[in-house]
Amino acid sequence: MNIAIVGAGLMGRLLALSLLRQKLPQLSESNKVTITLFDKDCKLAHNSAAYAAAGLLTPLGESLHCEPNIVSMGFESLRLWPILLDSLDEYTTFQQTGAIMISHEQDKGDYQRFVRHLKNNYPEHHLHALNREELLALEPEIGRSFNQGLYLPEEGQIGNRRLLVALRKQLEKESQHEAVGNQLKWLSECQVIAIDSDTSNTDHKSTVNYLYQGTKHSQDFDLVIDCRGIGATSKHSDNTCAPLNDLRSVRGELFQLFAPNVNISRPVRLMHPRYQLYIAPKGKGFYVVGATEIESDDSSPMTVRSAMELLSAAYSVHPGFAEANIRQHISQCRPAFSDNQPKISVVNTNNQNRLIQVNGLFRHGFLIAPVVLKQVLALVAEIRQQSPCLTNLSDVKLPYNELLPVDFITVKNNDKKEVI
Repeated sequence: MNIAIVGAGLMGRLLALSLLRQKLPQLSESNKVTITLFDKDCKLAHNSAAYAAAGLLTPLGESLHCEPNIVSMGFESLRLWPILLDSLDEYTTFQQTGAIMISHEQDKGDYQRFVRHLKNNYPEHHLHALNREELLALEPEIGRSFNQGLYLPEEGQIGNRRLLVALRKQLEKESQHEAVGNQLKWLSECQVIAIDSDTSNTDHKSTVNYLYQGTKHSQDFDLVIDCRGIGATSKHSDNTCAPLNDLRSVRGELFQLFAPNVNISRPVRLMHPRYQLYIAPKGKGFYVVGATEIESDDSSPMTVRSAMELLSAAYSVHPGFAEANIRQHISQCRPAFSDNQPKISVVNTNNQNRLIQVNGLFRHGFLIAPVVLKQVLALVAEIRQQSPCLTNLSDVKLPYNELLPVDFITVKNNDKKEVI
C-alpha cells in the first residue's frame, strides 16, 4: 500500500514513524506499506507550529479556554506520551511534576473564578491551594513575590524541539524497516501543489502533484493523509489542493530566554487579562515565555506590544528575568477551526476512502497529539483491513470516538461535500 503524508510537523512525523513500524498480521506480505512524507521545509522543522511552542501538557491549565473533550484528551495523552518516548533512541525531556497557577492582586478575581471552575467541573482531579509558606516550599523563587498559588500536580511538559529532532533521527534510521518490510521516502523542501482524490479512474488512486528540486512531479497513492496545518487553509491552498475552508490561522508569539540566575523547576501560569501566559523551564537556564493569541494569519516578526507584554509579565513573576538574555523570539501561526476543535475527516469519493485530513490542533498540539495519532492509526488500519469503501460510522470502531469523532465526507461526481 502506498501512503502519502503531506506535512512533516509533529503529526506528520508521528504518523510516518507509526505507520513505518505498523504490521498487521492478517495482511499478506504483498500489503507492505511504502510511505512518502512530503515536507515543504527542511527536516529541521523550524517553520512548523510544533517548533514555535512550549510543549506544555497542562490540560487543567487550558480548561477555562477549551472544551471538556480537550481536557480529557490531554490527560489521556499524559498517559500515552511516556510510551511513545520510550520507543525513540534519542532522549526527549518529559516532566510531570505539576504546574503552578499564580496571579497579581489586580487579577485575583480571574484567579478565583479559575479555581471555582476547576472545583465545579473537574472535581476528580487533584489541585492544592497554596499559601505563601507552601508556595515558598514548592517554588522558593516564586513564593518571594506571591502570597498564594494553585498547584496542579498532574500537569507537565515535554521537550518539543528535542522531540522533533528525535523523530527525525528515528525516521532516518528506520526508513528501511527490515523487521516489518515497510519503507519511507522523505521529500523535504518539496511543495505539494495539488491533491486529487477523485477516484473515478480505473486504479482508484489519489494523485499528488508536487514541485521537487525545480521539477514538477505527479504520483498516485492508495491513501493520502493531509496534516499540513495552516498550509491547508484556503489562503495557502487553492481548490486543486484540498483546502479546508473553515480552517483559520491564529498567530502566537513567544520568547526563549537564557536566565541562569533564575531557578524555576516547573511550568508557571500567570493570570493575564489578554493572554494565557506561561513560563516553561527547559533546563540549563533556558525558559520559554509565551504566548500571545491573535486572530491573524500574519507570521511576520513579533510586535513591540507583544514583546513588552510578554517580557514585563516574565519580569513581574521573577525580577531575575531583567538580566536574562533574549536568545530567540518567534512568531508562528497555529491552525484552528471556528470551534477550536481538532478534526479528522475522511473524504469518500465515488465510494473510495482515499484522503484523510487531520487538522485544527490549534494551541493544543502536544497536549492531544498521542490521542489524535491513535485515532488516525486505527482509522487507517480499518481501511487497510476491511475496505476503502467504509462509509457507515457504526461499522468503524475507533478508540476515541467519544472524544474525537471522525467526519465522513462523501463526494460523488464532483458534487458538493456532504458530512455524514
